[in-house]
This record gives sequence, C-alpha cells and structure tokens, in this order.
Amino acid sequence: MSKSLWIQIWQMKAPHVVAFGVFLLAITLLVLLKDRFTKKRNLFNLLRYSMLTVAFVYVGWVLKAQPTTTNIVIILNQLKSLKFPLGLFLMEPFIFLSFVLIFLTIFIWGRGVFCGWLCPYGAMLELLNKLRLKLLPRVHAEPSQALHKKLYYLKYGVFFIIAAVSFYSFILSEYLTEVEPFRTFVLKMNRQWYFNVYFLMLTLVSIVVYRAFCRYLCPLGGALALPALLQVVPVVRLKRYELCGTCKICERQCPYNVIRPDGSINSAECLYCLDCQLNYWDERICPGLKKKKKEERSIAGEVNLVTAAVVFVITLALIPSLSRAETLVVGVKYKSISEALGEAAPGDTIKVMPGVYREKLMIDKPVKLKGENYPRITAPSGNIIEVTASDVVIDGFEFGYEGTDLSRTDTVVYINKGARSVVVRNNRMKGVIFGIWNVEGRDILIEDNIISGRELLDREQRGNCINLTGSTRVHVLRNRLDYCRDGIYMEVCHDSEVVDNQIRHSRYSIHTMWVDRGKFNRNTAIGNLVGLAIMYTKHSEVKGNLAVGNQTHGLLLIQAVRTEISSNTLIGNTKGIFLYNSVLNSLSSNLIMNNQVGIHNWGGSEDNKVRGNTVVNNEIQVKHVSSRDQYWDGNYWSDYLGWDMTGDGIGDVPYESNSVVDHILWRYPLLKVLYTSPSLQVLWLMEKQLPVLDVPKVIDRKPFMKAIHSDWKVLAQKYPYTPERYYGEIKKLPHLPGGAY
Repeated sequence: MSKSLWIQIWQMKAPHVVAFGVFLLAITLLVLLKDRFTKKRNLFNLLRYSMLTVAFVYVGWVLKAQPTTTNIVIILNQLKSLKFPLGLFLMEPFIFLSFVLIFLTIFIWGRGVFCGWLCPYGAMLELLNKLRLKLLPRVHAEPSQALHKKLYYLKYGVFFIIAAVSFYSFILSEYLTEVEPFRTFVLKMNRQWYFNVYFLMLTLVSIVVYRAFCRYLCPLGGALALPALLQVVPVVRLKRYELCGTCKICERQCPYNVIRPDGSINSAECLYCLDCQLNYWDERICPGLKKKKKEERSIAGEVNLVTAAVVFVITLALIPSLSRAETLVVGVKYKSISEALGEAAPGDTIKVMPGVYREKLMIDKPVKLKGENYPRITAPSGNIIEVTASDVVIDGFEFGYEGTDLSRTDTVVYINKGARSVVVRNNRMKGVIFGIWNVEGRDILIEDNIISGRELLDREQRGNCINLTGSTRVHVLRNRLDYCRDGIYMEVCHDSEVVDNQIRHSRYSIHTMWVDRGKFNRNTAIGNLVGLAIMYTKHSEVKGNLAVGNQTHGLLLIQAVRTEISSNTLIGNTKGIFLYNSVLNSLSSNLIMNNQVGIHNWGGSEDNKVRGNTVVNNEIQVKHVSSRDQYWDGNYWSDYLGWDMTGDGIGDVPYESNSVVDHILWRYPLLKVLYTSPSLQVLWLMEKQLPVLDVPKVIDRKPFMKAIHSDWKVLAQKYPYTPERYYGEIKKLPHLPGGAY
C-alpha cells in the first residue's frame, strides 16, 4: 500500500479524525483525573454516561470505529515474518487511533479504559444495563462466585483458538471472529437473519447478566487482559482502604464481580467503571473515609474547570456530524466540474446543468455529483472519473469516449482502494471498455445504470461492464448491460447482492469467482455465451433468474457449495443447468425447458437436493456422469412413461435418467454414426434384461405426473428460443429414457 493513499484517506476524513482524537484525549484526561472527578458522584455519572453515549452513537454508528480480534490476529500473523502491518492499520484512521489509545493505556490501567469507555458495543451494553436498572431492576441474574471464576477464563480460550487457527487459515479465523457481534452492531443489523438473531440473543443475555459477553466471551477483551493476567505490566491499582477487606460494600455492589474477598481488585477483569472509587470518596457510604468535605472544598474550583474542558471537547467531537452542506452549480457559477470540485467542501452537492463537459475528474472528497437531464462527460481515453474518497455519489450522467483508440483497461468510473459507501446511480455509458470498476471497496451501491460496451469487438476483447474484485457488501441493482465481456464480474466479493439486472449479448452475464454469501436474484440473461456462471461460491442464493437463448449454459455451477438455487427459468440454452464438482446444494422450483441438455450433472457433483423442478422438452433431460446413483425425488419429467394407479399425482415407478447407450455416446461422440444401428437397439434390450450392465443414474422415486409449473406453455410461447447446439447435434433415441417428447 502506498503512503500517499493512507495520507489521502486521513486528509479526506480530517474533521472526523480531529474530533475522534479529541474524544480519545477527553477519555484519557478523565481517567488521569479520576481522583478528582469521582469526588462528585453526580458530575462523574453525567460525564461517564455522556462519554458512553458518544462512544455508542458517534464512534460506533457514525465512524464504525469498532476494533476486533481480527486486528490483533493480523498483527500476530505479520510479526511471525518480523513485519508490522503499519500501512494496513493506517488505512483505517479510527481503528489506528483506537489501538494507539489501547497501547498507551493497557500498560497503566489494563484493558478497562478501552472496554469500559471506548468500545462502542460495550458502551451500548452499559447504557442498556443502566436503562434496565431503572425500568426492570428485578430482571437480573448473576452466576455464583465459583462459576464466575471459571467463566471469565473462557474468553482467553476463544482468543487463543482464533489466533491459532489464523496461522493455518486466516479466512477460517475470520469466520470464527463472528463470535463477536461487532460487525452486526456497526452495520446496524443490516445482515443475514442468523447474525441478527445471534446479536439480539447475545445482547439480551448481556443485559440480564451484566455485560456477560464482555466479561466471559469477548476474545478481544481476553487479548487485552493478558498483560494484566500474566502480571507482565505494572497496572496502576485503584485506591483501596485497609477496611476494604472487611467492609464488603463495594464487593457486593461491583457489577462486574471483580473485587476479591480480601478487598483487592482483579485488574485483568476490571472494566474501570470507577463505582468503587465513587464509594471511596463518599463518606455516606464508605466507613473508611474521614475527611471528605474538607478535601472537596479544596478542589471544587479545579474540578469545575476540568469539567468545563471535558464538556467542551465532547461538543467538539460532535460538531463534524452537524456540518451543513452546500450546493455548487456547474453551468451557472462554475464553468467546469473540475472547478467546482476544487472549491467543494466535504458533504457538498455539485449540481451539473445540461451540456457537454470534456474533462477527467478526480473525486478525492465526499461529495455528491448530480446531473440535471443527463449532462454528457467525455474524454479521449483513460478513466473518466476516478474516486479516491468515501461517501461519494455519482448520479444522472451520460458518459462516452471521443476517440476509438482505447486501452484494454479504460474505465468510466474507477473506484479506488479505500473508498467506501460510493453510489453510482442512474447513469448512461455507451461504447465503453469497462463501465464501473472497484477493488476492495465496501458498501458500494451500483443501481439503475445503462452500460453498453463495444458491439463490434469480439467478446474476449471487450471489458466487463461492472468489475468488482475484493469488494464487500456491494449492491448491484436494476442495471441494463449489453455487449460486455462479462456483464457483472465478481472475484472474492462477499456478502453482496446482484438483483434485477438485465444482461444481453455478452460472454457471461454474471460471473462469480470465490464469492460467498451472495444473493443473485431475479436477473435476466438473454443471448449471451453463458447465462449465470457461479463458480467457487458457497452459502449463496440464486433465485428467480431468467436465462434464455444463451449459446452454452443457462446456469453454470462449478464448485458451488451449500447454495440455494430456486425458482429460476432456463429456456432454449444448450445446457439448462450444468453442475460440476458442486455438492450440498439445493435445487428447487426451477423450470428447465427446451434446452439441448436439461441438467448435466458431472465431475463429482453429489449430495445435492433436487426437488420440485419442472424438466420439460429437453432433448436430453438429464446427463448424469457419476460414480453412484443420485436420488432426486419429487420432480416433473416430461418424458416420464410411468403411470399413477393410486391417483395421488405421483408416479408408481421411478424415473431413471441414463442408459448404457447414453454413456457410450457421451464418452465416444463419434459413435453417433451408429445411432440407428441394430447393435445399439440390442444393447438397450440387454440392459433392460441384464441389470449387471446398469450404470449410475439419476433416480426420481416420486416423479410428479403433472408439471409443477402450470404456466410452462405460456412461457414456451413467450420465449420461443431453441438451443444453438454449441456442443453438437447428439440426440437421444425416442424410446430411451430422456428422449424426445
């Protein structure tokens, strides 16, 4: 990572960086001066809960500055090669500053400063527990002292497991860190339902059992507690009286149960709420205090001064989120978009009036670029817009190139690394190489764009209309894409959705490589080489897509694992669905019709649940090449020749896919010249009489007698496509299973 890139990020976020730095300074001052603040219980509580509110709302929800165990795992994995990933941490200024505070305070006060004051999720739990104490004081549970002493070691075990696994597989350790609810928290529960349920359950338990997650399960807390647990650092002890070993008042009131019977405090588990220090200075509670009133008078003036300073810095921390944006109009006050960009402040809107603007743009600040009636932006070549800032919106423009001599990577909108929450909406791009390109972005929204590549170029010479690599939580919605190499190409893009897009006349309409937990729903792919190509992808959804008249595959699945494939319509492709080395998937409610091969199951594709599908009028219904039979119960096969004597709508004899003849012809295609020879007829008869010749088949033990999709005839008329026979002209004999209908 280049130094200039992280500097740009810090400059772009400068107001928030300053505000966050001031907030960290305020926490540090308050903890440093705790002996003075805790002498005023009401004032201290006001400041504490104000700080917690800022940590919860501003730090957690606005800045999303939530450190996780992953940050520590990255450090550990880099240190084994004697390298510290400073550049990587500098790319996230708020996480970097948080770890600066952690590093400076953990050797003085232990993990309590971060866990008790700065951690956004911990701050939320603290506030919710305060609310619960006011509204439902009796709704509370606490483990016994013996159980508590065992449970607080759990978080250390969880941390060591995650750290150990990371040296074997960093990706697997990332999955294990989902034990932390932090990602669901900063995303405001905008995740899959099971993450949200886990978040809610964990939060509820941590309200009933005071901050149970922080005390017992949090691997980050376990990592930060290790120095104090191992007593390798001189943690500054909180003030205690000799009487504390016999008084027991603070021990009974401690919400974290970290005060030992002898009155000492377990510094590895203390979250630094400072309630015991409030008691220490309160003569109404603490029997060991003798001179409280005299000491309060001597420091009252100084406390008021420091209090005013803390309130002031908290106010400064909230100022950036309250700034007011302006609108700059190009075509009235400004002659060019570049000129307006130069004068725009973060958060401003640049309104562009109709016209033609010949310029290239570098957007390095969070602004909204809004076109009126599609102003046209052109350039001879290269990237027309390059985005390096987060929170950028590009809305309502027409883009094009003036020249024809374009390089293989020229892109209309290029979103650089480090840019997040970028929106590209309602734009028109014609005659482009690449339309939109992003690398390692997050929360990118690409919607309602019309992108067309260069029709006269060969498919392999074009660029991808939308190209995403290493991106997370990308939303690609309602775009119309034509004449691309790949309409939408995604590589190592997780937790994303591709919905309601239309892709035509391209190589692959949607092409995924190592894309997990994706949603590919209700897309239309017509007249491409391949419809949807879902490769090396797991835990995803492929629902409600229409793939019609594609030269090869309607739906190509290569190493798809645990993916739901349902309600798709696949008509007039060479192959409707092709499964290669794909296991543990669910294929249901799909209409597979008028393809040369309906379903091609090959290459170790086993243990898939295939049910509720309508397979109609495919020249070869199922081509199954495997080492063992596969049972696909509960589908409709238009060439099923069985009967239903019981009248329950289910065939009385199983449907079987392949024959020995099939396998011979599939393995040796040149034998198609013997298609009508008596030898193949005799072989087919021998197979029926001698089961020893049997080959692995797809067997449906409960075939439906009527089509599950009652509208299949309507769809056949609406999409009268026939396969292009990209793989040749082989047909099945009419009397063989899977033959012509």
